[in-house]
Amino acid sequence: MASIVRSSKFRHIFGTANKREECFENLRISVSAWDTNFVAANPKYISVNWNAGGGGAFCIVPHSLVGKLRGEFPLFSAHAGAVLDTAFSPFDDDVIASAAEDHQVMIWRVPKDLEEREEDVTEPVVVLGGHGRKVGHVVWNPVAEGVLAVSSSDNTVKIWDVQTGQVRQTLGGFNDAIMSIAWNHAGTLLAATCRDKKLRIFDARSGKLLQEGSSHTGVKGSRVTWLGNQPRLVTTGFSRSSDREVCLWDANSLEKPIVKMLIDKSAGMLMPFYDGYSNVLYVAGKGDGNIRYYEYADDQLYFLSEYASTDPQRGLGVMPRRGMDVRKCEVMRFYKVSGNSMIEPISFRVPRKAESFQADIFPPAAGGKPAMSSDDFFAGKTAEPVVVSMEQVYNNGPLVVGSDAPIASSAKLAPSVSSTPAPAPAPASAPTPVASTPASVSRSSSTTSNTNNNNSAEIEALRKENTRLKQELENAQRQHSEAETKSRASLEQLQQAEQKARESQQTVQKLQQELEAATSAEKSDAELEAKLSAAIGDADSLRAELKRAAGQAEEYKSKLSQAESDSQKQKDSVAALQKELGLAIEAANSLTAAAEKAVECIS
Repeated sequence: MASIVRSSKFRHIFGTANKREECFENLRISVSAWDTNFVAANPKYISVNWNAGGGGAFCIVPHSLVGKLRGEFPLFSAHAGAVLDTAFSPFDDDVIASAAEDHQVMIWRVPKDLEEREEDVTEPVVVLGGHGRKVGHVVWNPVAEGVLAVSSSDNTVKIWDVQTGQVRQTLGGFNDAIMSIAWNHAGTLLAATCRDKKLRIFDARSGKLLQEGSSHTGVKGSRVTWLGNQPRLVTTGFSRSSDREVCLWDANSLEKPIVKMLIDKSAGMLMPFYDGYSNVLYVAGKGDGNIRYYEYADDQLYFLSEYASTDPQRGLGVMPRRGMDVRKCEVMRFYKVSGNSMIEPISFRVPRKAESFQADIFPPAAGGKPAMSSDDFFAGKTAEPVVVSMEQVYNNGPLVVGSDAPIASSAKLAPSVSSTPAPAPAPASAPTPVASTPASVSRSSSTTSNTNNNNSAEIEALRKENTRLKQELENAQRQHSEAETKSRASLEQLQQAEQKARESQQTVQKLQQELEAATSAEKSDAELEAKLSAAIGDADSLRAELKRAAGQAEEYKSKLSQAESDSQKQKDSVAALQKELGLAIEAANSLTAAAEKAVECIS
């Protein structure tokens, strides 16, 4: 890893956790030992794996319901085993996939009355039951609509066409449990890490294994993520001696990593998250509160900084770029699983005064629209993700996407069966669809309802933002007042030092007069002359120190002026002033001691 960061507009990214009242509390988060993030997010909701007895469930919470969740909030409950993973569709914020220990994947649509609803949601739109053991990961294709990758403990990854409910490809060759899967930028390749310590890359449509290589030598598992539209991957895992590692790979050759970094010896899995729009890799450790971040450039990972917290994280969810607060220059937002009952948002921002749209740090991003259908995808067509200008998000707020269209056509699916899944279903290639009801409202009324809901949410968000800004202003004013008080105190101490220096100079002048008198009276003494020379030397040193102290005083004034103009940097400026004030006081004390020593020497 290169240790020096070159000039970069993302060099000073910093992370800030939300206040307690802006977190999600009173949750019953799953305590499963499965390596999962536990939480997923999009611009409308967060999804949380639920600690449910007697079956499997997860909870979807709108962003407007921060604070303590009411006790009887509805769950999405149809799995017969614990839910291990959830993933929101990138093209419809009201569609989500869930994977569970009951060997099944279920596709759900969030009901419109979720916030007022009393009863649980128990009927998924589609049930995909083609796996022989528990299903651990679900990942939507970033380009094609309705294409879902699913990994299972039966040592396979299946590529599903959710629109038809059919398995279109099965990826095999794994010798042990699959630890993580990830699509590339164009949605054509799928990378997977496995407990057999291998990293593999497949062509998702043909099922062909393109690359295979030995990754981390430890036995605790590993994760993988692609670096945006680059043919590069990052894996995290453990060495043979249990050091936590981060490796950078060339997707065209997995013979050896381009870069290998040893992080530390902590026991928790490292979770990698890459923001392809800023080229920043975030690496968060399970079981600790740290999130390290690096900038990728020229096949190197340049360390930027680290967000540190005393509260350990069990998992992290990531907000898509279209859900960021662009006006605050937010470039990443995590949803941290803190303990077993709270989700804490953590915002990463570039420190700028965004009086206008900052196009250089907000390039066009995925806009929540598919580039092709599932049929086109499996026919071999290729496309880049559809992007939108982030200026649209700057002007209008988070971009919510979706429609009321049914997820799958019932004419294409097998006949419907009971929505209650069997505890251990037999493997099958066809899904079990459950009763799917098309939307009962017209698109126009739905659009009006969504607009009203969005307006209410925006008003509430503006109120919260107003309160937060007032608090920040009060804090800045208080810090400014403290800085002024400390600056005045430092100036007074400097004036005292100058007074003592003047007194020392007067003492030297008096000694010179005595020497002249002694010379005229032929009372000159060699010892007195030596003492006088030493005193003159001390006086010269005092003058130099006084000049340096005066320069420091001017520097204090300049830094205080800067602190007044930039309230966001007030705290750092005050800390710097305090440190340099301590140096000035030490210098003044040194001047005083030297002056007293000079007087003692003369006397």
